[in-house]
Amino acid sequence: MLNQFNVSLWGDEAFSAILSMKSIPEIIKIITRDTSPPLYNITEHIAFQLFGTSEVVVRGLSFFYYLIAVFFVYKIGEFLWDRRTGAIAAFLSFFNPFFFIYAFEGRMYSILAMGVAASMYFFTRIIFSPKKISSLNWYGYIIFSLVAMYSHHFAGFALLVQGLWVTWVFLFGKRKVAITMFKAFIFIGVLYLPWVLPLINQIRMVGGGFWLGTPTVNDLLGLIRDYLGEGVKHMFALPSVVLVFSILFLRRWNKNPKKSIFLASWFLIPILATWGVSQIFQSIFFNRYLLYTIPAAMLLVASERRKFSAAPIIMLMGFFVIISTFYFFNPTKDPFNNLAEYVRENKRGDDFIIHGDPGNHQLWESKYYGISAPIYTPQSKDLPFFVGTALMEDTDIITTLPPKVRRIGVITPHEVDAAFLPNYTKGEAVAFGNLRLTWFVRK
Repeated sequence: MLNQFNVSLWGDEAFSAILSMKSIPEIIKIITRDTSPPLYNITEHIAFQLFGTSEVVVRGLSFFYYLIAVFFVYKIGEFLWDRRTGAIAAFLSFFNPFFFIYAFEGRMYSILAMGVAASMYFFTRIIFSPKKISSLNWYGYIIFSLVAMYSHHFAGFALLVQGLWVTWVFLFGKRKVAITMFKAFIFIGVLYLPWVLPLINQIRMVGGGFWLGTPTVNDLLGLIRDYLGEGVKHMFALPSVVLVFSILFLRRWNKNPKKSIFLASWFLIPILATWGVSQIFQSIFFNRYLLYTIPAAMLLVASERRKFSAAPIIMLMGFFVIISTFYFFNPTKDPFNNLAEYVRENKRGDDFIIHGDPGNHQLWESKYYGISAPIYTPQSKDLPFFVGTALMEDTDIITTLPPKVRRIGVITPHEVDAAFLPNYTKGEAVAFGNLRLTWFVRK
């Protein structure tokens, strides 16, 4: 049965998979010319060595990180309140529709969520514990903060929240605890130094032009609604958001306000900071980059409950399960594996396959599924770096068609009509979901 584990990979997932099939030194060298740190691809490389390179392995690795992230959500709720709160928060985080999407995304988002959730757990153990800081919590905090930072640059906004909180503790709370945490920040900074130069280069690349537009207030509000329940289009999506706001309204905010403010800052500060940065500089505001804030919102929903909050929380849990189950069994990614199978069965003689839409190509899917198909750019236009140029080889882009080929197959998104090819007549077009392969026959 088709589901989120075995559905065809899409572009970014296939890019990561192709990159992870290379050696670890090659992975690090190539990814410095892309937009992210290397940890996810290194771990995916190891998974490929152990279990193969199937779609299930790709998605299974992300799901593994997802489960660990949810475990640490439980541990935060248990530590700050009790086991029941931890269990409710973990359940809501696991089935949160937007968070659930990236449990099966073959990219770095689950390992980012895991790193931040674990970092926040050890951080709360240090900041909110009346006892002396244990070496286990201190080292645990450093290790998982580095995991987050070497997974995605946006983990830095989570550390910003922690830094602001430690500054407050230094000024108005336990100064010794704050000083110990400042030492941890220095330790993290030193261990992150090897990636500082690549980070600077990647920031320059993004600053030179990225695909994200300046976000509006509606974009900001839309992201928050997605995180609270509208992440998947479903009839229960809007009711879920209404329930979340109702539960938060009923919540006992005046009890343990310090804990509530901490969770609210974990949820809101990274979102507001990236939105604000995007108003002044190159836009970096994108929903999946900030999904690690979702557990904070679910912890707020699960904690400081009133007796009459039980019914809406149970209803919300039910809605989340229905929405996420629907998503799991109704994948929407384009079936490039079916297109690739069709090409293998129907390609004859000197047939040549190309990608006909350079701005929205499926090069990485074709490589993953073993189809040789370069990108055809007759105007010799350079492609933007964010379509994966760091991993492209010279033969991946062609400006002229090979001479005297009898038949050429052109892969495009379904809504893009294949361009006219000189000396060829357009023939049969076959659709595969939102993909299309159009055959052109030589005149």
